[in-house]
Amino acid sequence: MAWKITPLLCLLVCVAAVGAAQPRTQLLNVCMNARYHKEKPGPEDKLHGQCSPWKNNACCFVNTSIEAHKDISSLYRFDWDHCGKMEPACKRHFIQDICLYECSPNLGPWIQEVNQSWRKERILNVPLCKEDCESWWEDCRTSYTCKSNWHRGWDWTSGYNQCPVKVACHRFDFYFPTPAALCNEIWSHSYRASNYSRGSGRCIQMWFDPVLGNPNEELPLQERKEMPWKLTPLLLFLGWMTSVCNARTRTDLLNVCMDAKHHKAEPGPEDKLHNQCTPWKKNACCSARVSQELHKDTSSLYNFTWDHCGKMEPACQRHFIQDNCLYECSPNLGPWIQEVNQKWRKERFLNVPLCKEDCQSWWEDCRTSHTCKSNWHRGWDWTSGSNKCPNGTTCRTFEAYFPTPAALCEGLWSHSYKLSNYSRGSGRCIQMWFDPALGNPNEEVARFYASALTAEAWPQGIRPLSLCLALMLSLWLHD
Repeated sequence: MAWKITPLLCLLVCVAAVGAAQPRTQLLNVCMNARYHKEKPGPEDKLHGQCSPWKNNACCFVNTSIEAHKDISSLYRFDWDHCGKMEPACKRHFIQDICLYECSPNLGPWIQEVNQSWRKERILNVPLCKEDCESWWEDCRTSYTCKSNWHRGWDWTSGYNQCPVKVACHRFDFYFPTPAALCNEIWSHSYRASNYSRGSGRCIQMWFDPVLGNPNEELPLQERKEMPWKLTPLLLFLGWMTSVCNARTRTDLLNVCMDAKHHKAEPGPEDKLHNQCTPWKKNACCSARVSQELHKDTSSLYNFTWDHCGKMEPACQRHFIQDNCLYECSPNLGPWIQEVNQKWRKERFLNVPLCKEDCQSWWEDCRTSHTCKSNWHRGWDWTSGSNKCPNGTTCRTFEAYFPTPAALCEGLWSHSYKLSNYSRGSGRCIQMWFDPALGNPNEEVARFYASALTAEAWPQGIRPLSLCLALMLSLWLHD
């Protein structure tokens, strides 16, 4: 029956599907749905100071640009001088950062929906040109701060941000040991340090000369996600099929193992899993040997020692063992798996919603143990073969580096987890601990989020478009 449908009729179906799909213009020349952004970009001739490069086409108002230059502005009541006076050379980067965030109409490919009281959208992983990131770090490394993530965890009782109780002020290069640590982490991965240089057309410039035009309008095709509408239907179909094949399908989100150093290719039974990893023995991404190594103070898996600041309390260590068991063994983390370009793994998970009780008990049991860093993913001294505290860092209690449960769960492993508002047993958060006799509750959680992701991943009209294009290809091949 299908072979008798004419290409013209199928093309009409495709056009109808395209009409219902989300237009590409929403990624280009667009403003975020956030507190101070305009609805649409446009000229703002009187933009102030460092925001003036966007005056020809801006998402910010003049008043916003003026407030962005104040030490404590009325925009967010945020004080740069929370650890003493910030160096002017450093402060100018933060002003430029605000101007880029508030004024730029060129961040569309990195806009993500969020459910926050003060904004409905945010930017995520904007590729910041390496020179901009490096100069930001160089000019700020001798200024002082008390936190490595400035999005959350502040004391707001005075009406503006202050350092949480028992958190010490240190130089920037203590909390941010590298340029990438600063750019990637300070605003919860709003930026990522790019390997591309200014003028390459492959990274966003925080600084530019408006006389020469706005270089951020030139975006890499892969970031722009722009549909090649002028291509023939055949090439259009091939492009769609390539992107679909490269993307994670719904079945890839459920009962799946990460492509990482010690993970199995596929989950399956492992009757001899060791101790705290046994809840996953019926269906695991880890082997028995891996589960045994996870229980050692310094395992051969990553040569990572918990005891880098003296002996870790056993009550604390059991949470880190359980964290490792979840990471290595769970087949229920598919909805949060992201591709990465790292030597030791091709995938990681990001923002797994950890049940609030699991996060709180982790923090409570570890708050009196000691560490020297608030991000354990990077910045260690590995010259001895295992992780040691870098020079210039000080061993303090966990609560000095992680003043809240959220700071621990979200900051420790570069946002692998996020603190959920849901409780254990709700079916809406991942449990680090569970009784295998009652089944694995994380299976239900993964199904819920996989269904939500699948619904979001296909804008209206895309499914019929791909189907009719496939049919057109068949007709042409058999013409």
